[in-house]
Amino acid sequence: MIGRTKEGSLLRLFYPTDAKELPQDESQWTRWYLGDSYSRGLGKFVAPWFLQGTFAWLLNWQTRYSLVPSAWCSNLLSGDKKLPVVVFSHGLGANRSMYSSVCCQLASHGFVVAALEHRDGSACSSFTLNEEGEKEWLEFELHKPGDKQIVLRSKQIGIRVKECQSTLTIMERLNSGGVENELKNAFDIRQLIGRLDLSRPIIAGHSFGGCAAINTQLQDKRFKLCVALDPWLFPMKDSVELCSKMEKHVLCVSTDTFQTPENLEAMSHLPSQLTSFVTIKGTVHQNQADTPFLLGTAGRLIGGTNSKLDHSLAMEINNALMMAFIHSHHGLPKGLSDEYGERWDAFVAEHQSKLVYGLYGTARKMIGWNKTGL
Repeated sequence: MIGRTKEGSLLRLFYPTDAKELPQDESQWTRWYLGDSYSRGLGKFVAPWFLQGTFAWLLNWQTRYSLVPSAWCSNLLSGDKKLPVVVFSHGLGANRSMYSSVCCQLASHGFVVAALEHRDGSACSSFTLNEEGEKEWLEFELHKPGDKQIVLRSKQIGIRVKECQSTLTIMERLNSGGVENELKNAFDIRQLIGRLDLSRPIIAGHSFGGCAAINTQLQDKRFKLCVALDPWLFPMKDSVELCSKMEKHVLCVSTDTFQTPENLEAMSHLPSQLTSFVTIKGTVHQNQADTPFLLGTAGRLIGGTNSKLDHSLAMEINNALMMAFIHSHHGLPKGLSDEYGERWDAFVAEHQSKLVYGLYGTARKMIGWNKTGL
């Protein structure tokens, strides 16, 4: 946390280390679970009011001891190699921990990923700190019945873009030094001084975060590449024509049961010569987040996150598409051989039968466009 107020930034930092294996002591692994407030916020987002408490209890029970396969507060990769930066924006009702499967993949190949937690009311929960250092909680903001949803979402997308821009500014400050982390832990942020390659940062995100990534790329020329996972473009439906002004390369990786004709039409405004559209067949929206790994078979069926394609393979394909795209346009971090780029290309080639190129989707309803959901 840089700054204690909403004007500051709260993020989870994923970065490469020297370690070749995870610690044998699992207490040194990263905890996925962020607390009861986050579970209650997720319940508020996905469940009807009379089941929200039950859902939160079940989520606490299922995820309280869940671990991310990464070493908590381990030292940064040694040496003087510059590490490229990715800013990642989460989806509606998510948080800074929800995309560990994606962020760990990037970090393990030399990227420093700043997974920010939005304070615009779209995260399942978040917090600031008061003068005494106590947490003050920010709850998930529901769309009020009778109000036009676009009013809330367009306001939130504006805040999200500013938060993404602010996060990149904070990464610049971390690189130059003199920044204090308000959340005390064992990681010395001074390790980042002079280690970040800020010449070509990447903006990425999922769903609402995909929309935020596209909008941020349009407004902030510091970002050189954009990765939008299953972008939900309803929040910018009144300004979607701005997508045609995109000047940087964009990758849109979609799941086939999320995208609708209305959303695909909005996505079509992105310049075809700069945008790569690809859909992973047999997938659902949550295949690009950690959710399917946390819930178990029964939980996936109940929670609507069960997919025809195995969820582990779906995530591998998603990450391979992302890494191949980045390698194609940016290369990989200095010191990593070209064999990694070739590996991603080969993996994507191996699974061509599971991919559809171009704009594609099989869904008929989506939040906002069809007056469904929140």
